[in-house]
Amino acid sequence: MQRPDEEYVMRCPNRTICCELFVRKGERESMRDYKKAVLGMTLALSMVVTGSSLDGITASAAAKSSKKATVKLSSGKLILKAGAKKTLKLKKKNVKKIKSMKWTSSKKSVAAVSKKGKITAKKAGKAVIRCKVKYIAKASKKAKTKTLKCRVVVKKNTKAAPVVTKAPQKTPVVTPTTVPTVAPTTVPTAAPTLSPTSTPVPTLAPTLAPTETPDDPAVTPAQTYATSYKGMTANNPLLANSFACDPTAIEYNGRVYVYMSNDTQEHYGQGDDGENGYGYITSMHVISSADMVNWTDHGTFSLAGGTADGLEDYSNCCWAPCATYKKVNGKDKFFIYYTNGGYQINVASADSPTGPFYDERKSSLLGPWTDNESTGDALDPAVFTDDDGSSYLVWGGDCARAEGSKKYPRIRKLADNMISFDGEEKGIEAPYFFEDSGINKIGDKYVYSYCTDWGTRTGQYKDLDICSIAYMVADSPMGPYKYVGEVLPNCGSVFKKADGSDDLANNHHSIVQFKGEYYMFYHTMVLRTSMGIHFGGRSTHVNKLNVKADGTFDIVQQDLDGVPQLADFDPYQTVSGLTSSNNAGMGAIETNVIYRKNGKVNYVNSIDGAKMHTIKDRAKYKYSWLSIKGADLGDNGPKTFQAKLKGYGLGSVNLKVCADALDGTEIVNTTVNFDEYGDAKIEVPAAAVQGKHDLYIEFDGSVLDFESWQFTK
Repeated sequence: MQRPDEEYVMRCPNRTICCELFVRKGERESMRDYKKAVLGMTLALSMVVTGSSLDGITASAAAKSSKKATVKLSSGKLILKAGAKKTLKLKKKNVKKIKSMKWTSSKKSVAAVSKKGKITAKKAGKAVIRCKVKYIAKASKKAKTKTLKCRVVVKKNTKAAPVVTKAPQKTPVVTPTTVPTVAPTTVPTAAPTLSPTSTPVPTLAPTLAPTETPDDPAVTPAQTYATSYKGMTANNPLLANSFACDPTAIEYNGRVYVYMSNDTQEHYGQGDDGENGYGYITSMHVISSADMVNWTDHGTFSLAGGTADGLEDYSNCCWAPCATYKKVNGKDKFFIYYTNGGYQINVASADSPTGPFYDERKSSLLGPWTDNESTGDALDPAVFTDDDGSSYLVWGGDCARAEGSKKYPRIRKLADNMISFDGEEKGIEAPYFFEDSGINKIGDKYVYSYCTDWGTRTGQYKDLDICSIAYMVADSPMGPYKYVGEVLPNCGSVFKKADGSDDLANNHHSIVQFKGEYYMFYHTMVLRTSMGIHFGGRSTHVNKLNVKADGTFDIVQQDLDGVPQLADFDPYQTVSGLTSSNNAGMGAIETNVIYRKNGKVNYVNSIDGAKMHTIKDRAKYKYSWLSIKGADLGDNGPKTFQAKLKGYGLGSVNLKVCADALDGTEIVNTTVNFDEYGDAKIEVPAAAVQGKHDLYIEFDGSVLDFESWQFTK
């Protein structure tokens, strides 16, 4: 992902700036005061120890230092879009009275300021807001005067600001089947042409997104079953009802967890015909699997504040999350690092891989206007924990360094608490670096992987594809790293547009070892093409990564088949209704941070998590459905089928379970009746179908929450 600065706006076809407001809380003045106080106390103590006759004087000086009056502004620098407003507040300590405040702007045509400190961004440019404060300290009767400054950068506003309204108070909002993708699609205005490096995979036939309509039995549906956007047999993309991209995968307790940017928010904000501008994205999307085919959707988690009620209100956007875990005080603890608007990196913590997440640091971890100012902007983090328990953070940015590149990545060792650093950053000389980082240990080598830029190659790199994933190796996590080659060509050269042309976009990846094999997670535009919409939504795929005996990689073969199922599915366990290999006419994400009504964008307080629900369109199809691949029903088959569901109050739904096809062998066919609270819990006889089968669970009617199901023996 790319910071929304002038250079990016000129390069990006969307011509949008990602976040409306970047506000950083500069604490340099308070830190200087703190250091002075500590210095004074240290000097006083040293004189007491040495028997100095000045001990009383120095102790008094230290006490005075701790009572020093300070005044400062709530922000030292603001980045605003034209038309935006922001009020600066005065922070004071040990101040008895503020006698007067005079606000001025160095350039009123760029940013005006009111008598109460409200800034109005007028047009693109730079201005300095000054506040002349006259105050009386608690320890003094004399008035003091101080001039405070705040630098303001105003960016051009390329679109109207969203309209903020209150959340609807009626029935639950039904999430559309179509969910957006995340991370900026950093593509030049004139997209370069790539030669396919493997056989092109046919794109899926476009289908239209279903919309919620009443369950009217008098309406004859156009077809019996809803149509899946990912095809009936494909394992890629991983999700059929959501746009989720910028994947990072980790293994934990026999499952692989994938953390992704949530472009669903952007899709809701922009609509099918809009551009992917990324500014609405404040949450991440998490899924997991034990067999790499059947995925449990844990939902979305609002980490950034932005315009919603996210976890970290000092953050505006949540892009490209990455994750790791380590033992802290004897317990596994999880850490999520993500990009805030393309220029800072934030961190959230949790005690499980799926939250709840909490803000332990209370401020941005890295980047401009933080305690850890990096060399340039900080974006697209990757985190790695070594065998000895030490952890490292690697990220991209906008500093010139390596040959043929205007940018270069950096790496820095994390402290044991994982929310601060232990040591200084170091650059990695990555040829033609653009964005996106990965770091792994494979064998005895450390592997750094990244996305290349769109520029023309020369010399030994002339065959390196544009916007592809390349990799380097080193003997130490801090380097130096040596360039090896390319491992993942740009996905748009393999998965084409509906007209057969390349569908080039940015690239993002993650390498993980799971059950003895290595896999490459990446994102494509396949789901968008299948849906037949313009919006640049991306979806996560996975294919096997072959590591050769010498430690180098084969080029990843991208396809819709994905990864073969690694283990049989157990249908006799309690299964979350959010688990499926495929689905259609179903939605999972519960967080409706953004939705559209009457052509306007509206914000709603977020709810972390997800619930599997039907999205009915009686005019188009009768049954919504989800599938489970490779379920082992055993030698004797099931006796009963149990399920828990929620509806919209009194009503009913027809539920079927079929084997091997939507209209395959019926194992269950029953009517589920909801009580006045919308609850239903059933146990019904099941046909004794034996052996391993794909299962299809089908619904004719509206279900608010398909909570769980299982067979019994």
